[in-house]
Amino acid sequence: MVAVIGDIHGCYLTLRKLIKEIRKQYFDITMYATGDLVDRGNHPIEVFELLLDEGIQFAKGNHDLMFLYSYTRPLHPFVHSWGYNGNDKTISAYEKHPNYLNKHLDYINIAPLFFNLDDCLISHAGIANVYAKDIRGFRPITDEFLQAFCVHHLTENTGIVWNRNPLFNLGKLQVVGHTRHAKVTYNEVSNAVYVDTSVYTGNRLSAVIIEDGEVVDIISVETELSDIAG
Repeated sequence: MVAVIGDIHGCYLTLRKLIKEIRKQYFDITMYATGDLVDRGNHPIEVFELLLDEGIQFAKGNHDLMFLYSYTRPLHPFVHSWGYNGNDKTISAYEKHPNYLNKHLDYINIAPLFFNLDDCLISHAGIANVYAKDIRGFRPITDEFLQAFCVHHLTENTGIVWNRNPLFNLGKLQVVGHTRHAKVTYNEVSNAVYVDTSVYTGNRLSAVIIEDGEVVDIISVETELSDIAG
């Protein structure tokens, strides 16, 4: 059994509240997150520190990579996109507290693009159905194959950090963020659950509890407005 938290976007107070709710019901559960820790919300530094303190792993999101590459690979094609994707609060936070910058960039750098667990595949935006022909011949789908595949297609609009197209049915549950929904949404055709419930717009932050390849519980908390005010 695992818990998977949706896109956080600098909403530390909301994240803290959600983690408390998860711990009330599933005290020692292992937690993951679908990435996008930064941008749009007011507290990206606190988000990183809380995940580190709680031992919560995350899959890299497009916002995390735009942040990382802006400081480490300034000619990477992701960097151009960061300027119009809500980066102002992230830049401001690290200008005020520069001693955290390298620590958090390193945390993103070592984070994986996915977690291929027995019960599910956790990633930011998922494995798109447009790649079905490339994937169908590989059974079982190994971590080595997925890593090479995801890196090869990383900069594409249908890649694992950008995709908004229908997802490929892998034969196991895909747990993804990136594409916002008003509430946690399951797609039966692709056997995928979308957990980004638009915390930074004032909606809510959500987590799913996964057991034996199925969603057995959903835990959501409303956005703390101080996370996004200003």
